[in-house]
Formats: sequence, structure tokens, C-alpha cells
Amino acid sequence: MYLKKSKKGIWVLTGLFFAGMVLFTILSRAAYQHGTAVVSAEKPNGGVIAHTVEVTGRITENQELAVTTEPGLRVSSVLVGEGQQVAQGDVLFTLDMDYLAETILEQKQEMEKLRLTIQDGWSQNNASQQRRANAQAQAKENYNSAVSQAETVLERAQRNLQRAKDALDAFYNGIDNRKAEEEALIAARDLAENACQNASSALEELKLEIDNAVSAAILEAEGSAEEPLSPEDREAIAQGVRAEYAQSLSEAEQALEKANQAKQQAQADLDAFCNAPTEAPKSEEELLAAVEQAQEVYDDAAASLDNAETTYGRAIQSASLPDGTSHAPQISQITYEQMELELQKLEAIQETGGEILAPVDGVVTQCSLQTGGKTTDSGALLLADLSKGCRFSGIVTQEQSEYIGVGDKVTLRVSSTGKEQKDLPVTTMSPQEDGGYRLTVQLSGSSIPLGASVELRFTRKSSAYTCVVPLSALHVDAQNKPYVLVAEPVETVLGTEVQARAVSVTVLEKNESMAALAEGSIHRDQQVITSSDRSIDSGSRVRVR
Repeated sequence: MYLKKSKKGIWVLTGLFFAGMVLFTILSRAAYQHGTAVVSAEKPNGGVIAHTVEVTGRITENQELAVTTEPGLRVSSVLVGEGQQVAQGDVLFTLDMDYLAETILEQKQEMEKLRLTIQDGWSQNNASQQRRANAQAQAKENYNSAVSQAETVLERAQRNLQRAKDALDAFYNGIDNRKAEEEALIAARDLAENACQNASSALEELKLEIDNAVSAAILEAEGSAEEPLSPEDREAIAQGVRAEYAQSLSEAEQALEKANQAKQQAQADLDAFCNAPTEAPKSEEELLAAVEQAQEVYDDAAASLDNAETTYGRAIQSASLPDGTSHAPQISQITYEQMELELQKLEAIQETGGEILAPVDGVVTQCSLQTGGKTTDSGALLLADLSKGCRFSGIVTQEQSEYIGVGDKVTLRVSSTGKEQKDLPVTTMSPQEDGGYRLTVQLSGSSIPLGASVELRFTRKSSAYTCVVPLSALHVDAQNKPYVLVAEPVETVLGTEVQARAVSVTVLEKNESMAALAEGSIHRDQQVITSSDRSIDSGSRVRVR
């Protein structure tokens, strides 16, 4: 009985042992599978690398015309709008004919006023030239008169000086010189009177010259003024002219005062000599003093002659100076001719009934007119000339420019309708300041409307490569060198398992999804890992799906 129970226990323990073994085996395999990465892998294939360039842009005109008219005219009606297609000769807008007629009348009136201004300008120029000629003649006459009088005085002074010297010589020769002295004093008195008279005449002539200059200035101002001058204006002009002559007038008055003093002194000397009792003949010292006095009078007369020549010579030079050049009549004539051309343009518009027509077949790209508004100097309308065609324009990046160039055939697709045009060559690629290039494609006709948003597409394919893998299979190491991971079977103590192994490669070309590798990097029968459910490195256990 006891023996049977023992055998039964042994069998129970044996069963439990093998059940535990099975359980641990299952758990071990589960743990092993959990530590193994599940990957996708494929063999490398031959193929090409395609680079696709996609650019969005718009259709613009090749040539734009500005439709203009004379500025300042009132718009009666605007018959077109932006984006509207028009034919050559279509009416774009019309002008207010009544306002146009008023503008033409005003232009004619302004031209008539300008014509009269031109005539007045030429007349004033002629009058100014005549006044200048008269001033020159008067200055020469004053010069001749003043110099002649000064020369006369100088001659008399020279004679008196000679008499004084003769009296001195008579003394030395023992001859009575009282009579010679009296004659010398009389001559000195006469010379002083003549000098005083000449100074007075010069002052009066200068005052007359000033009065004439004032009258001429007022007359000239009245000729150029539109209204009569007021008394205040006349007085202001007179003061301005007199201010110019102030220094000359002061010098003339001083010269007269000095001449009067010399005259009074000469007369006093003569009176004193005549009233004095008969004296003994003059001594040598007195005769020498008389010679010295006569010499001084002579020197003064010579200085007066020099002064007259200088003063009146300057007056001649001043009168001979040309007047300030005025081109006002010529400028007004040019303005008149310009106004005449404007009038011709206005009258031509009037003949057409104020209608402004389209010069070519085109599309209105801009309209700055409003009914009731005024036309301006800038273009009233901008018109795309359809006869010159249109073009696609868009910006490509620096990277995209490596795969597309002038002459490449592209496809254009209208964003709104999906309509396509294929095999259109790239016309130009112009560098931009902010980087990239502006690409243009010429279009013939008007198959795509102006302003439409268009997508450009172009694909450039490389030559055939023998080893092409997905870009997801490509990695770089710490030295920035490319490599791929391949799944290979490896014998271990637990048996055969699959591991990832890093293989260095040389990348020839790549795009957004594929990479071409140099021959010999990997074999065509190797499994290249393209994706994994976790991060793996060389030596990681993997399981290929």
C-alpha cells in the first residue's frame, strides 16, 4: 500500500518538472522575440533618380501700353474695367465735351495774354537799350565838360606859378616885384573863383543826372506794372536811386565847400594887399612863400583834373556796362509754343467727340479713371497688348535651379481649371537679389488668361544606376560618412539568428525618396533594411517581416 503511494508521487513530481521546463522555454522564447527588432528589407535594384521641380506663378503680359490723354479733363463715362478684353478701336472712355470746350477757350485766352506779355517784354528791352545809349552819351558829355574846365583851371594855376617864380627871379635880379605880386594875387583870386564855379556846376549837373535817373526808373517800373504806381511806390523807387548816388553827391558837395573856402581866402589875400600901404619891396622869404603858395594851387588844380578824369571816367564805364541779361521774352515765347501744341491736342480730341479708343487688341490691366473725375499726367489706362503674347513668371530656389534651365520643356497647369500646356521651353532665368531665379516661359496666343495662377512642373531624370535603394535605408555615422544596414544570418550558441550589419557606401545621387549607390558597395542579393519598429545599430538582432 505504501509502495503504491510512493510511485504515484514520483510521477506527479516528474510531470510538474516537465511542465515547468515547457513554461520556461515559452517564456525564454518570448523574451528573445521581444528583444528582436522587426524590420523591412529589400534587395537593391537598378533605376534612375528623378528630380521634380514645381513652381507656382502667374501669367503676365509681354508688353503693356499706357492709354493717355491731356491732363485736367473731366471724364464723362468709363466703358471698360480691369480684366476686360477689348479690340482695337473700341471706346475705352469718353470726356465731357462742354468742359473740353471751356478748357479750349481758357487755353486760347491764356495764349493771348502771354502773347501780349511777349510784346511788352520786347518793347521794354528796346526801351532799356535806348536808355542805356542815352546814359552813355550823357556820361561822355559830362566827362568832356568837367575835364575841360579842370584843364583850364590847371593852365591858370600854371601861369600864376610862373609869375611867382618870375617875381622871385626879379628880386634876384634887383627888379621891383610889387606889381608882379599884385598880378599873382589877382590871378590866384580868379583861379579860385573859376574852381568854385566849376564845383558848383558839377554839383548841379550831378543833381540833374540823379533826377533823370529817378524819372527813368519810375518810367520803367510803370511800363512793366499791370496797374499804375502809387505815390508810395514812386517814392520808394526814387529813394532807391538816390541811395545809389549818395556817395557821389556827398563828394561833389564837399568839393564845392572846399572851392568856396579857397575863393574866400584868395579874395581876402588880394584885399589885404590892395588896402595895405605901400611897403618896401618883399623880401626873399616872402617871394619864396608866394612861389610855394602858387605851387600848392597848381598841385590842387592838377589833382582836380585827375579827380575829374577818374570820377567821370567811372561814370562812362558804369553807363557802358551791359544791363542784366533777361531772357523773359524768349522764355515766354517757348511757353507760348508749348501752349499752342497743347491747344492742338485739345482741338483734336474735340474733333473725335471726346472718345478715347483702344490702340490695339488687349486686356485692361489697370484703370485709374472715375466718372466725373479728372484725367492726370499718368496713364489713364494700362492695356496689355495681346499681339505681343504673354508669359509665365515664377521664382525657383537655388537648389531647384540645379535641375532646370533655359530650353527645358515644362508643363503648365492652370490652378483653377486644371487645363495643361505641355512641352513649353523655359525662356529665361534671371538671378534675384534675395536668392533664387525668376523663370519665364513664353506663351503664344491667349489660351491661358492674364493673371491666372499657374503651376509649372518639370522632371529631370538621371542616367540609369545599377544600385538604387530607398532614401530611408541611408544613414550617416559620427564622421558624417554614409552607410546602410543589411540583414544577414549569424551562427550563435543559440543557433542561427539574423543581425544587422553596417556597410559603408558611396552615394552618387539622391532625391526626396531614393538614393543611387556606387557599384560594389553592396551586392544585389543582400537584404537592405529600409525600416524598423525600433532603433537599431550594427549587430542588433532583427527579424525580417
